Amino acid sequence: MKSMMLRALRDLGEVCKVLVVVGVPGALLLFHVWQEYQITQAGYAIAEVTQEHRDLLEEHKRLTVEATMHGRADRVALTAREQFGLEPARPEQIIVLDVQGGPEEHASLNPGAVFTR
Repeated sequence: MKSMMLRALRDLGEVCKVLVVVGVPGALLLFHVWQEYQITQAGYAIAEVTQEHRDLLEEHKRLTVEATMHGRADRVALTAREQFGLEPARPEQIIVLDVQGGPEEHASLNPGAVFTR
């Protein structure tokens, strides 16, 4: 009976050694995989937020330019009315010009160019 108990304790010791030799590296490996997965997910989240930040910056620039242009147009219109007595054009005051002819009838940036018809 005593020998059976010693053999059982020895077997239990062997099982514990195997668990330590296999279990600890296995647990470390699983922890490493989980940690890499979390890092990857955080990277995706950062990329998404970064793209959203870029989009918002672009929209901010566009809105700033639009607000600036709108403010300038209002100031120009106010100055035109107050200082010069100008009013917006009425439809009957607008004249539409029909420009005909090809590019050879227009000035050239090349001073030596000669166009013939």
